[in-house]
Amino acid sequence: MAFAAKMHLIGAALVVALTLPGLALSETTGGCSQDAENPAAARGQTGSISVVTTPEKAVVYLNGDKLGFSPIDTAYATGRFSLTIMLNGEELVKERVNICAGQKTSVEKALKLPYGSVAVKTNPLKINARVTVDGEEVGTTKGGVLTINHLEAGTRIFKVSNGKHRKEVSVNVLPEETVDLNVDLK
Repeated sequence: MAFAAKMHLIGAALVVALTLPGLALSETTGGCSQDAENPAAARGQTGSISVVTTPEKAVVYLNGDKLGFSPIDTAYATGRFSLTIMLNGEELVKERVNICAGQKTSVEKALKLPYGSVAVKTNPLKINARVTVDGEEVGTTKGGVLTINHLEAGTRIFKVSNGKHRKEVSVNVLPEETVDLNVDLK
């Protein structure tokens, strides 16, 4: 899984922003260093963690322990832990966080499911065209618009043919959006 990381020091708080597929915004803040090379203070003490997601009601786990639905604000033992956030059964966040003694680690996430839709429309509209995505047949237009849902975000290769004409188009599927694909088969 490819990702990009940006780190900014704001006052005494370290902000770590990660960009992952299906994830729009990610911030971890607080006085507790999130540096992987500099883990949290000694274990056996108590700190706290706050997890806020957009949308709310994502399931939050810390080291496999279910904390509940976001937003969460709870005391937790100090240490370095695996934070997992799931929405609609999809694991959208899996990262390490530090919880330090007497400090709050705050995590804010804008979540997007890593799936989108593509609406295929042919010109002329009233033809029956066969549609494949990445080599798999997904349906026919049946003289109208064919909407293919739950496609993994990223670049997909669409092939649209009506027997006489065939077009191959590369489409960037966007998380939680419907992309219009207009194909000229004249």
